[in-house]
Amino acid sequence: MIDYDSISAHINKTEACNRLSEEAINNLDYRFFKYGIVWEIITEINFGGKNLELILYLNFSDDFPLVLPKVFINKDIYTYMMYIPHVNMDYSICIFDEGLNFKEPENILEFVEVFIAKAKKIIRESEDEQYNIEEFKREFKAYWELSFNNFDQLDSGFFSMKDKDLTNLKGVKFNRLLSGYQYYLYDDEKDLDQLKIYCSSINVKLIDIDVLVIENQFEKPPYSLTYMESVELIKRDVHKYENFKNICNKTDFENILVVFSNDINDTTEIYGWTYKGLEILPRKKGGYRNDSSRLNYMTNPKTGNGSVLRLRFDNLSLDRLQIRTASYLEEQKSVVISGLGSVGSNLIYFLKNLPVSKFNLIDNDFLSIENIKRHFSGFVDVNNPKVDVLQLHLKETNPLYEIDVRKKLVTQIIDYEPEFFNCCDFHIVAIGKSTVEKYILDKVLMGVIKIPTILFWVEPFLASGQMIYVNPEDAAKALEIINEYPYHVLSNNQIDKTYLVEGSCQTGYFPYSSTYLVQFLAAIYPYLSRYINNKDGPSRIYTWIGDKVLLEDRGLNLTNFGSDNNAFEIIVNDL
Repeated sequence: MIDYDSISAHINKTEACNRLSEEAINNLDYRFFKYGIVWEIITEINFGGKNLELILYLNFSDDFPLVLPKVFINKDIYTYMMYIPHVNMDYSICIFDEGLNFKEPENILEFVEVFIAKAKKIIRESEDEQYNIEEFKREFKAYWELSFNNFDQLDSGFFSMKDKDLTNLKGVKFNRLLSGYQYYLYDDEKDLDQLKIYCSSINVKLIDIDVLVIENQFEKPPYSLTYMESVELIKRDVHKYENFKNICNKTDFENILVVFSNDINDTTEIYGWTYKGLEILPRKKGGYRNDSSRLNYMTNPKTGNGSVLRLRFDNLSLDRLQIRTASYLEEQKSVVISGLGSVGSNLIYFLKNLPVSKFNLIDNDFLSIENIKRHFSGFVDVNNPKVDVLQLHLKETNPLYEIDVRKKLVTQIIDYEPEFFNCCDFHIVAIGKSTVEKYILDKVLMGVIKIPTILFWVEPFLASGQMIYVNPEDAAKALEIINEYPYHVLSNNQIDKTYLVEGSCQTGYFPYSSTYLVQFLAAIYPYLSRYINNKDGPSRIYTWIGDKVLLEDRGLNLTNFGSDNNAFEIIVNDL
């Protein structure tokens, strides 16, 4: 139990500190914690050469100290100082980054004293003009996204760039929001092509827009802009202004985008504005204004006082997302996946968590309703081609993934389009038919397929899950092993127990549960990850042993290999 009265009494020795009543809290109209405690702290601070009375409100949650307290500045004092770095528009002061994992303080009194001291320091330092400029640049995103008046609006977009140079930046607008975004900026046509594939599948149209890149000329908030003020900013660069005039003469207002970057901590943030909502009204006499009057319309005192639509852009580039998750860059890899049934489709989940950004998918089958329990997809995708289903899923994960699909037999693609394989780093085969696997390995042996092959298959009841990594030079060994495979768990000639039939012919199936399938793939994932990340490694066989109790309950006979090894273990053998 925290003794708030004792702590308050100690604070009172240096600052005037009193606990506010519920009525006083409600009258203040701050975003305090519900049912929390609020202290009013009255102290002095030197600001602008004057000793000012500073009023802070320290707010404790019911869950303090598990939840950090909040500190608010008095509204009147904030109005006098205006736009202090690290002070939000709700008058709260950002003392600590809430994303950090703080340990519960051992000394509550010292912790509270630090909070008060840091709040005073933030306000005191805001008197330094250069400090303000640097801090506003560092906190630019937070202030750019604030609404500074009732007419102020903010919209969003996303971007992907190969480097930090904005020179070749282009843009498109979506005819309806795409995951909440209205715009996309890019400098690589390949990224746009991949985005188009995704947008086409969900009936979103892309509209080309004109993009003008300018220097960041914002030092301090407020960042709200009128049409007239935006033109004055652009005018500071004569060359940019000429480009802007040309754009205005040929483009509708809502298809003009002005952008700039804020570079901080080796990160490029992109912001901008557009003139969406600005319309040229008809003259009282003589019809509509022509194109040449558009810039004049923006700068006319009668029509130029409307607010631009400010924009912020989120970075969707694969490099940025990699840094954001792992904090370091990994070389992006590419895979071909032949077979998108239960094994191949569930591999997608594991592969997209590796540095893989290009997927070539092969399967000529449709998703049927009896497969949805152990397939990665579900009922919503029944009767759709498996390649289309998985392509859409990957695009929904990241629309910039490079994905190509073939709704044909893998043998046909090998014979007529071998480059579909050789343009990638790995070929993953999850078809589960030894005849097709032998055909593929024959083509590797002949040099038709030149990349490593990774074979996956499972035994009935998932008695075992198998992964074989085959370097091209070891294809002959792999063919020999597959012909007389020594690492089965189930003995041969048990088809009556392992192949079940629901009714008439063509309804038979080999049973295994999705639980054990995911368990197998999760167990094999570290080995697969090692190959994908390193792009090379020795040819090896990985066998996951399934639930031997289940197999015994089913009356199934095990091989010596199956009997000699423990359930739920990975056995590794050289090829």
